[in-house]
Amino acid sequence: MKRIWRFLALATTTFLLLTPSMANAQQSLRAAAIVNDEVISLLDLEMRVRLAMLASGVEPSPEARRRLGRQVLRNLIDERLQLQEAARLGIQVSSNEIDSAIDTLAKQNKRSRGEFIGLLNKRGVMIEALVEQLKATIAWQGVIARQLNPQVTISEEEIEAAVARQRAGQGQTERLVAEIFLAVDDPTQDEEIRRSAQRLIDQLQKGARFQDLARQFSQSATAPVGGDLGWVSDSQLPGELSDALSRMAPGQIGGPVRSLSGYHVVFFRQQRRIEAGEEWLGLKQVFMPLPKDAEAEATAAVRAEAVQMAGTLDGCGSMEEKAEELGGASGDLGEVKVGDLPTNLRNAVANLEIGQASQPIQRDDGFVVLMVCSRRGDGIDRSRIENGLRRERVDMLSRRHLRDLRRAANVEMRI
Repeated sequence: MKRIWRFLALATTTFLLLTPSMANAQQSLRAAAIVNDEVISLLDLEMRVRLAMLASGVEPSPEARRRLGRQVLRNLIDERLQLQEAARLGIQVSSNEIDSAIDTLAKQNKRSRGEFIGLLNKRGVMIEALVEQLKATIAWQGVIARQLNPQVTISEEEIEAAVARQRAGQGQTERLVAEIFLAVDDPTQDEEIRRSAQRLIDQLQKGARFQDLARQFSQSATAPVGGDLGWVSDSQLPGELSDALSRMAPGQIGGPVRSLSGYHVVFFRQQRRIEAGEEWLGLKQVFMPLPKDAEAEATAAVRAEAVQMAGTLDGCGSMEEKAEELGGASGDLGEVKVGDLPTNLRNAVANLEIGQASQPIQRDDGFVVLMVCSRRGDGIDRSRIENGLRRERVDMLSRRHLRDLRRAANVEMRI
């Protein structure tokens, strides 16, 4: 009990020093919001605003408090819901987990643990504010591990579809992207949340660090890693984000971008060309010649014959027989490096399964139907693809679960 009173005395004294307008300790402990009968005090809010300003490199000022305060309060409400859900499930966070998280933060800031805590004290941030934030993050990870991860199964078909998309994207562009995501669960809050996203952009333009703002404010599963999405292609992103990024240059920050689930602030960090892996294909072909100076009607007839023939091929062994039957020519191209193929041929075979015929490819003198007879060394990491698909699915379920908790909660805003 004495320890509790000492904490309250320290909290009250610190808060009064930081916010002279607050007349007394009773005022500082007044409710900013109530979440299922649990109070978030003005002191909680002030400490977290100061932590957010420190973490993001924003200089303390009344204007900065005003810009950040509303979004900080939304995050505090979410964290309280996350802690309540963890408690319901019997998930506890140990002191060792908290200590480890603080040590990690200290290392990220290139300081010792003592220096890091000293920095918090210097900026008037009580260590309890950071502990509560870390506790909520770790507890929610426990909820995800227990409740959501078991619901996610990635099928071989999904992996192969992703592999096919990656093969098709070879030679195209991918971007290194980070995001801050703010969910819109209630349409009546749309404009308020858009303004919150714009305020974050304003802070970034004034020098705030993107990763630190993402850790403090993003409601995506990528928040603990500073919003980092890694290297992504257009096919891996919602269309709205792809469109926004296509109009940006590396190093730029864009948004707010409205997607189906909320607003995104995006950081386009770098760009690179997706290089073809060291993939080798064993190819066979059937060639259907065109008459010299063939008219459009004759060309269309040969194309139709080639399409029909491709649909009847049954593996590589049937190609020679079909070619002879239709007056074409077959050939074994041997093993060919995918990166060495002309673009039109590479695109035609990129997504083919072994034993599957391509659509006819037109040349000046006729049509070619290709078939992949073997494939080796495609340079594609299937385990990485599976992990990425799993992460996306878990992130979606996490957002949905937190949204459901918000909708079911009794939240009373007092400021």
